[in-house]
Amino acid sequence: MPSPAPETSAERDTEPTDFIGALRDVVFRTRGKTFWSYLSPAWTALTGYTVEESLGRNILDFVYPDDRAENSLRKQQLESGEIHSSRHVKRLLRQDGTFVWIEVDLRVLYDADGAFLGSVGTIRDISDRIALEDAIRHERELAAVTLMALSDGVLTLNAQRRIEFLNRAAADLLGLQRAADALDRPIEDVLTLESRELRTVLDAACAARQPRTLGDRCRLRREGADWSDVDLSLIPLSGAEDGAVIVLRDVREQRALQAKLSHQAHHDALTQTLNRAGMLDALRRAHAVFRRTGAPFSQILVDLDHFKLVNDHHGHAAGDEALRQVANALQNALRPGDHLARWGGEEFLCLLPHTGLEQATALAERIRSAVQSLELTHGHQPIALTISAGVSATSTDGKDTLEQVLQRADFALYEAKQAGRNCVWHERMAGLGVLDLVNQVQDALRVGRLGVVYQPIRSLTTGAHMGQQGFAHIDRADGVELSMARFMPALQQLHRAHWVDEQVIPRVLEDCQHSHPHGPLHGDCFVNLSADLLQRPARMHGLLEAFLRSDPSAAPLSRLVLELGQRPMLLDVATVRAALQPWLDAGARLALNQSGSGLSTLSYWTALPIHFLKIDANFLQRATTTPKARLILTGIVGMTKQLDCRTVAEQLDQVDPADQPALVEFAKAMDIDWVQDSSSAIARPLRSASA
Repeated sequence: MPSPAPETSAERDTEPTDFIGALRDVVFRTRGKTFWSYLSPAWTALTGYTVEESLGRNILDFVYPDDRAENSLRKQQLESGEIHSSRHVKRLLRQDGTFVWIEVDLRVLYDADGAFLGSVGTIRDISDRIALEDAIRHERELAAVTLMALSDGVLTLNAQRRIEFLNRAAADLLGLQRAADALDRPIEDVLTLESRELRTVLDAACAARQPRTLGDRCRLRREGADWSDVDLSLIPLSGAEDGAVIVLRDVREQRALQAKLSHQAHHDALTQTLNRAGMLDALRRAHAVFRRTGAPFSQILVDLDHFKLVNDHHGHAAGDEALRQVANALQNALRPGDHLARWGGEEFLCLLPHTGLEQATALAERIRSAVQSLELTHGHQPIALTISAGVSATSTDGKDTLEQVLQRADFALYEAKQAGRNCVWHERMAGLGVLDLVNQVQDALRVGRLGVVYQPIRSLTTGAHMGQQGFAHIDRADGVELSMARFMPALQQLHRAHWVDEQVIPRVLEDCQHSHPHGPLHGDCFVNLSADLLQRPARMHGLLEAFLRSDPSAAPLSRLVLELGQRPMLLDVATVRAALQPWLDAGARLALNQSGSGLSTLSYWTALPIHFLKIDANFLQRATTTPKARLILTGIVGMTKQLDCRTVAEQLDQVDPADQPALVEFAKAMDIDWVQDSSSAIARPLRSASA
């Protein structure tokens, strides 16, 4: 095989030059200590200087002034033989006065005797890289400053769950003097959760590659300190092999504020006992346990006797102090686990879990004695305080509702006051009077032993049947019948008359709208309306809505007449109007029961659409013998005629039977329209328990 032809001198001279000229990096050579002896064409593109004007010049002329000292030191190291090569970064001046970042890579040249000849190397433009590094460094610095400035604690962990970084807030939460003290330590050595194993939760979050927030009550152990409340979030960086970030939020103040607000929401500001809302929560819990397990509970309802006199005679400041002292006395008399609440103005309610009636009554007596023994003064004047207490307990059959237990305590308190105050009364004491009567009514209503008796209403002139009025009656368990006149005053005393209204009104509506096995009801259907129901407009409106839903064809209720007696007419007219308005809109009409002169009801006449006026037979009889009463009756009847209102004489059965015929004739002479006949009342069947 023939040997290759030897290279010519031209080939040796041109090819390297062409190759170097194509490079983007500058190839250089220096002569002696400080002069350029060769620069490749890329020099001009890099600096703006031509190669010709740059050769032979001192290389320091092209170095940025701030970098010349370091450049000179490196040259000395190269020239002295301390180092034989160098790769370094510096700034190079451009012809336009700007500078460019360069990376220099050079080797020292020596002669055969080892003397320094100069250097040879390359210059690379790294301005873009420097700018990128500056941007990255800036972002890192910004991130680091941001992390350090955060009020939340931030820790980063490597794949081995060791701490790589933590900010100042995290160090403070962990109780560390220096953040560096935690670096490279296992996370469980620094952070311990009270509620669970941190590593288990952390591994699960990283394995699932899902952030995890510990929403329950988390705490961390500060070295040598107490537990601190924190919320903790775990964020995997990518997967289990890439570590994670932990964010700690100090919630000590937040939880302290929440606890304070919760306390304020459930406690009375004056006495620091539970308030009504707080006690209702405790009652619901006790009742739920009672229904689930049969565990009994009792209640003591306490009322300060004649407390208004304390405020009137000594001032409200003294009254407030008296309430605080009474609350302290009650709390000291109760047992651990019992609950005390300020139930109303001067009423307190004690809840006694797992306590029967006998034990609760003994405790109530201890409370009564403790309050009576208080030595209170105001301005050197003694303040005598006593309490009345009503006690109730859950029944053994486990069927009591919470409302029923509360009502029985209320009834017992009423009886304690009726018995003379400064005493304890419980629901099973003999001779309960009003309380016993109300309990009988409540029991009868619960099992459906309610009946309605209708008294016919007839025209005085023709005798025609014009309507009827419904009255409630109940049968006790022993078969004894109680009339409305017997039990209604007791219900009114305890503000429970609405119990009867809520059953009688729907019954009358149903009988009035539909035929009945005992015969249809003709004409207008009157029914009494108590003050207790009028003061509960939501219940009144609910009765109407329920009836209209059950029988949409019943509207308008043109035959229904709602009768207002003396107690309702003591209420504010606007309150009554608001409660009645939906009924009036549906077609119901109003009657006033007037047993006096009528002056107290003038506001009702002007504010309400009155269609009927009831006149008591006793007043009629008085008008037969007393000119003044007759004059008043004449005026009332005349007014009703002008207002297109009918008059109805009632309760004639309360007059001596021998006087009744004459009284009927007198009523006719006075131009009274109708008469209500109680002698021929029609009893409707009792309601069944399922009705």
